[in-house]
Amino acid sequence: IAHWEGVTNPKQGGKVSVAIHQSFDPKGIITVCRGHTNHDDKSLKTGDVYTIAMCDDLLKTDLPKYNEQLASCLPNNFMVGDHQHAAMLSFVYNVGRGNFCNSSVGRAFREGRREEGCRNMGKFTRAAGVVLRGLERRRYDQFIGEIAWCLRDD
Repeated sequence: IAHWEGVTNPKQGGKVSVAIHQSFDPKGIITVCRGHTNHDDKSLKTGDVYTIAMCDDLLKTDLPKYNEQLASCLPNNFMVGDHQHAAMLSFVYNVGRGNFCNSSVGRAFREGRREEGCRNMGKFTRAAGVVLRGLERRRYDQFIGEIAWCLRDD
């Protein structure tokens, strides 16, 4: 997840992250660090500054919450390997619980069609109606993309 998420301030040598509203994010969404938003922290506001260590701590705090969101959309006995779990968690972290649960991705996983669920992640490459190269890479990179990891057997 950390590979795909994050904005640092090059003026500060990449040592800080400044909370901003990305033009492709929905109105009112402010992001800092590695995808931490004002949905995660209601007090986050544009211009807040976080060190890389603070960003690392936020990610460690956020991931268990998103893992619970992922689990809430799947059957209680749902089991996957580590790579598939990491891909699914990355996907939920990026698109949100509702977009996972209510999508063809979540439905396919719940119905036992795992390969289809993995491949359907590729449908999520747009933000605000625009295809984003970063989302394409996140989904389709042949080595560390979510689909590649999701399709692994281990």
